[in-house]
Amino acid sequence: MPHVLEAPHAEAPMAEVPVTFIKPQDAAPAPCSTTPRKLLSWDELQAYDPESEPWQKQFSRRYTHHTELMGVLHKVEDVNHTVYDKFAISVTPYMAQLMDRDDPNCPIRLQYLPSFHEQTNPGFATMLDELGEERDTIPGTSVVHRYPRRVLFLVSNTCAALCRFCTRKRMVSQPSGSVHKDEIEASIDYIASNKHIEDVLLSGGDPLTFTDERLDEILGAIRSRAPHVRFLRIGSRMVVQLPTRITPELCAVLEKHRVQMVNIHINHHKEITPLLRQRVKMLQKAGIMMGLQSVCLKGVNDSVEVMRELFMQAIEMGVRPYYVYSTDMVEGAHHFIVPHRRMLELYEGLRGWISGPAVPTFIVDGLGGLGKLPIIPSYVREEALPDGSGTTIHCRNYAGKTVEMPGLGQHFSLPSQSN
Repeated sequence: MPHVLEAPHAEAPMAEVPVTFIKPQDAAPAPCSTTPRKLLSWDELQAYDPESEPWQKQFSRRYTHHTELMGVLHKVEDVNHTVYDKFAISVTPYMAQLMDRDDPNCPIRLQYLPSFHEQTNPGFATMLDELGEERDTIPGTSVVHRYPRRVLFLVSNTCAALCRFCTRKRMVSQPSGSVHKDEIEASIDYIASNKHIEDVLLSGGDPLTFTDERLDEILGAIRSRAPHVRFLRIGSRMVVQLPTRITPELCAVLEKHRVQMVNIHINHHKEITPLLRQRVKMLQKAGIMMGLQSVCLKGVNDSVEVMRELFMQAIEMGVRPYYVYSTDMVEGAHHFIVPHRRMLELYEGLRGWISGPAVPTFIVDGLGGLGKLPIIPSYVREEALPDGSGTTIHCRNYAGKTVEMPGLGQHFSLPSQSN
């Protein structure tokens, strides 16, 4: 029987579809001797020390086919190869180490290993550019200019590992989605020529897949040619997927060009390890603010207990929870979508129950480019007084206690002072 992603208060489960798991004889052949050897057994993987070699070498050891994980994990789902026509697979050895060997519902496995659900057509979530980014991309560039004073600058289509719910499947891992050098140059020209742009976010793919030298060039060009940019930030999942990418040399580049913020992406507290904490501290010592973005994923983190622990561990290591996104309705990700009413319940399970700075904003990214829209339960409500004389305010706190505050519903004109 297949596993079905379930959560408290979630929608009814999808119809069960037979799932085939990999047998030892179905394993992929050993990699070519000219490439770094992949870790194809559990013992070998557990003995591997991510700090024992440069990050580039670990990057080249990534698993790129589900059969490569046959000897590492039990009950690996043998998906149809049509999955690869839509979206590739990539998992770093470090992330594989965090996966439960026996549980196919492990929150880390669910994020990175393909599922038969990706082959189904639910009648919705069938778009590859669900957020309408291509519509808002400046021709000849990779700049998405949707908001008046800030832009998204897509510099790469490569990631260290590929999330099955990726919002940019149209470009990530796709040869046609590569960001060419002339597009990057044209993008910097565009930013330099628009003096009203104050905030630039580098994303992709993942900007940290670039070498330090290439990042130095791009960041330096922005700072020298666009001095009007007041806030320069980077969005990266690689910090979590391959923490050894954070090196003193990289930190020096980021500090040199005054990158004020790095937003990292964590969805479950299992992803917060001593190695991650150590490398985050290196970024913080370089004077960089750290923010956390998460995606609300069915079966992964749609639980109050999981979210409380995730955000408190984040704030404990000095990373400020920023956004929790609803799953974007891109093709092949429908099985991760958490209903709106459940997201409201999750929010209410955080506010008042954990530290205030640890509570992020819950967000729906509007279909077709509507933008980021906050999901906020109603704690303060204004209602008309029965006699028509004005309004009163009904307030409710996190524990359900209520109070009426009529004064907040009135407009008072202060009398002028007489001589």
